[in-house]
Order: sequence, then structure tokens, then C-alpha cells
Amino acid sequence: MRILCLYNNPCALPLFEWLRKEGHETVLRQDALTKDWCRAQRFALTVSYTYRFILPEEVLVALRRNAVNLHNAYLPWNRGSDPNLWSIAENTPRGVTLHYIEAGLDKGGIIAQRLVPLQPDDTLKTSYDRLDMAAQEQFRQAFQWYSCWPQMRKYPTGSGSYHSIRDGEFFRKIIDSYDMPVEEFRRRALGK
Repeated sequence: MRILCLYNNPCALPLFEWLRKEGHETVLRQDALTKDWCRAQRFALTVSYTYRFILPEEVLVALRRNAVNLHNAYLPWNRGSDPNLWSIAENTPRGVTLHYIEAGLDKGGIIAQRLVPLQPDDTLKTSYDRLDMAAQEQFRQAFQWYSCWPQMRKYPTGSGSYHSIRDGEFFRKIIDSYDMPVEEFRRRALGK
């Protein structure tokens, strides 16, 4: 299968390497896509993990509406930017979700998800790394059921939460190191 792999953070590369080793042709992109390029490429599937661009409707159509996103959040909680940090600061459900990309940020039909609780000794880095490992494992397990993904699609109830990049600017001011313990980050985020 020919798979378009979209990413921003190199943590996504092991997942795309796994797809290649499974015998799939992978095309990696970090830049914004155009509908004409996507239409000409004829991908069977698009997988987005850590990709920073929103796919507009015309690109989704060119990708035959078979694009999925791996998001380090337990949707509908923490849609958008910095889901690890927001789940800590707001004490919301945290986990990972594999979902279809549809109009509306992180609102597409969910294929698979799992909770990933914080550990008492977590730092910001270890909590992110734990989500990353869970997301990639979730994808590998779900991929064996790829032909059933359309039937597995479900939509969560409730509004959850959404945060923009701008919403998280405060976090970048209070984080002096990603080795910061989660509890220290939570105290700073809450102003205590």
C-alpha cells in the first residue's frame, strides 16, 4: 500500500519506519500539501502524527477522505495544541486516539483510543514519551484491522476541550526544563 506519512516531530519516524518494514511504500512530508500534488500521488492512506498543518477540505478530498491522525490526547479532551501539558494542568482524561481527519480540528471519527495515566514520578518529558509510545503501539495494533476502520468509526459524546497554540504560550514561560516533575508544572500552571 502507498502511504503518505505526515509529521513535524522526529518522534513519528519509528512509526513510519515500521510501516515501511511491513512492506508499505511510505512518502514522508513535513510541509503543507496542495490538492493537486495529493491527487497526482494517488495514496491509499494518509497517516498524520505530530503534523502541524490543518488539512483543508480540498486536500482531504484529494486524499480520498482516507486520512487518519494519531493524537496524543484522549479525545474529545485536549483537542489542538499541547495535549500532554493541558491534560496535566487541567487534570483531564489523558491518553491517545487514532481518528479520521475530518472538518473540525481533532473531531473526526475515532478508530481506537486508550487511556495513559500519569505516573507519580513523571516529568514533562517522561509523560510525553509515555504518550508517544502508547500512540505508536495503539496504531500498530489497530493497523491489523485496517480494512475494518470505516466500520469501527465512532464519535465521542460531550464537548471535551480545545486549546490553540496561543493558549499554551503561558506554559512556555513557566517551563524551564522538560525534566520538570509533573507536579511542579501543575503547581506553576495553577499559580500555586
